[in-house]
Amino acid sequence: MRLKEKTHRKFAEFFEKISKMYQGEDFELSYSDIQRETGAASVTLKRAIQALAEDGMIEVHPGRNSRYARFKYLLPIQDNEEKSAEVVIKGTRNLEALSDGEKRQPIETVEAINEDVTELTQLVDHLRRRVRNQEMAIALLQDRLAEIEDIMRKR
Repeated sequence: MRLKEKTHRKFAEFFEKISKMYQGEDFELSYSDIQRETGAASVTLKRAIQALAEDGMIEVHPGRNSRYARFKYLLPIQDNEEKSAEVVIKGTRNLEALSDGEKRQPIETVEAINEDVTELTQLVDHLRRRVRNQEMAIALLQDRLAEIEDIMRKR
């Protein structure tokens, strides 16, 4: 029962992002927060956490209760600066290759653009899901606040 590559990547990116927030230290999260953020079902969530632990990407320990767990991200965190440096290096190599008289085939350019568009589309969809999840969380908090205010007025 192996995870799909997309699901594995989604959870790996999520734990890397959270680890950056906690500056590489241990952190405690509720399973529902992870589920909300990744948009995964509870069964998929448990399988993904187990798969990441087996891959040596994270360590999982019991949290304050059964709804929480303590995590430690074990892989080195790659900063955006490093990623942007890689992009600059690749761009420089491409410019050098083009300046040497080597011309790119139009097909390669179209394929590269299609890959970029696909990646951007996926990123936009992910951001839309995150915004929707946050909107839902805000709505739930507003409902709960209204209930508490009603209780306070009745007293």
